[in-house]
Amino acid sequence: MRGPRRLEVVEIKSRQITICWEPFGYNVTRCHRYNLTVHYRYQAGGQEQVREEVSWDTESSHPQHTITNLSPYTNVSIKLVLMNPEGRKESQELVVQTDEDVPSAVPLESIQGSTFEEKIFLQWREPAQTYGVITLYEITYKAVSSFDPEIDLSNQSGRVSKLGNETHYLFFGLYPGTTYSFTIRASTAKGFGPPITNQFTTKISGFDPDASGLFFEDKEQSHSSVVWVASLSVYQIVVEEERPRRTKKTTEILKCYPVPIHFQNASLLNSQYYFAAEIPANGLLAAQPFTIGDNKTYSGFWNTPLLPHKSYSIYFQAASRANGETKIDCVRVATKAAIIVTQLTTPYIRIAPAAGDDQLTGAATRKPDPEPEKQTDHTVKIAGVIAGILLFVIIFLGVVLVMKKRDGTIENTSPGTLLPNAHEFIVWYRKNDTNNLNISQCDAAALNKTN
Repeated sequence: MRGPRRLEVVEIKSRQITICWEPFGYNVTRCHRYNLTVHYRYQAGGQEQVREEVSWDTESSHPQHTITNLSPYTNVSIKLVLMNPEGRKESQELVVQTDEDVPSAVPLESIQGSTFEEKIFLQWREPAQTYGVITLYEITYKAVSSFDPEIDLSNQSGRVSKLGNETHYLFFGLYPGTTYSFTIRASTAKGFGPPITNQFTTKISGFDPDASGLFFEDKEQSHSSVVWVASLSVYQIVVEEERPRRTKKTTEILKCYPVPIHFQNASLLNSQYYFAAEIPANGLLAAQPFTIGDNKTYSGFWNTPLLPHKSYSIYFQAASRANGETKIDCVRVATKAAIIVTQLTTPYIRIAPAAGDDQLTGAATRKPDPEPEKQTDHTVKIAGVIAGILLFVIIFLGVVLVMKKRDGTIENTSPGTLLPNAHEFIVWYRKNDTNNLNISQCDAAALNKTN
């Protein structure tokens, strides 16, 4: 008895293989009962799977057998085993790889998105069952909703293709506070597998004073006025008392105020700041002025009048809250200087951008006015300079008058002439190259002796 011969592959598909072999001769089938089985094995899930099937197509002139329920893109070892009362004979073993198929879906838990205000960094893993070589990933995205109802989302969609060895992509140019839907599917040579969808929301944007149209103007006495326009935020006015500091001045880093403190609790908590007002964004349909210290209540916060003898910094703060996220941005908009007791003029409060606000977004920079003590010193210095100039002018005029008077006396006197009172002084002159007069005194007796 001989075993099966010429084992060959007839057809290969992604999930099945058809084989054929040479028909058995009379010496096998003449008077014996026999059994033909197909033995095959393959790797699945990291373990070797061994299977066998009985082939009933044994008397055909072209015997075939189809192995089904195989995994795509898998190596399968196949052999035939012939058994009869005379014994057991095996064919040669044939190793065949099943064809590729479309891959499974990208694992949903593998899709991760790192969100920013205008960007989303998306990354994923390849499918658990690739069923071939991944050649392409296709990602389609579109905006589905936004916290800003005025945003047009019709142009926020598109399609991106990535090579099979790339499993990440950075989407930019997105809208803040907007939810995007991302659909990913992988492809082999046989086509795309099933899609999988996940959603991510960009971070809400902070308050932009330049874009908001926010500006400030001075008011009388202990008030400051702020004019704002509406945007997607909760607006807050924070008043911070400026207290003397013993430590050396350092570069100021602006900090915002996430914890709302009422004026009534500021002293109990030893807090330098308190909330003067909180205005819901949906309550601002147009630009509105706001006066700090108007003694009114806004959303439960008392806008108490400012004390004249204290200095304050005024902060405008916008708190955006959406999707469990809170973003706070603030800017110092003005300062109120303390009124000095020694001032004789009508008390007033100077409202000006705070010193050092060149580092703050949207804040104008202005050199602070000098302190009253420095102004007094400066005035004294100017008065001293003016007095010195006046004294110099008076002395100069006196010298000119004296010189003119003496010139009138000497004009008719010749050298060597004895003047009246010659026993006291003799005055003579000569004209030099610069037309200046050189005047000297000598002993009157000596001059008389010479004459």
